[in-house]
Amino acid sequence: MHFSRPSGPNPGHREFSSVEHLSAEAVAGFVDNELPTIAMNRARIHLVHCQECRAEVSEQRRAAERLRRIADEKVEVPSTLMAKLTSIAQSCPEGPDAQEVAHPRGETILAKVEVFYRAVRKNQGK
Repeated sequence: MHFSRPSGPNPGHREFSSVEHLSAEAVAGFVDNELPTIAMNRARIHLVHCQECRAEVSEQRRAAERLRRIADEKVEVPSTLMAKLTSIAQSCPEGPDAQEVAHPRGETILAKVEVFYRAVRKNQGK
């Protein structure tokens, strides 16, 4: 089964077409109860007949439960990794800031128009 995000009246819901197996995204949407009612019903019908997809749904549910259990645990980073990351940040040379990249100096409006004009002529084959 394939999944897509509709752009119609309810763009937050996931849909899938009942073609073959549930895609990984359709399995996740089913487990998270994010599929529209019709799609959920089609997935349930498919799951009655497809042991492979039932196993995928079970695995997704176990993974989601593990994530919920560990969400509150403190994550500790090895000190060697933190030292390496810190040294990378400190060893990087200064680069341009966002303002300098967005507005390069020295380029006039005339130069920009000329670049645009040449690109249009090139695309037209002239």
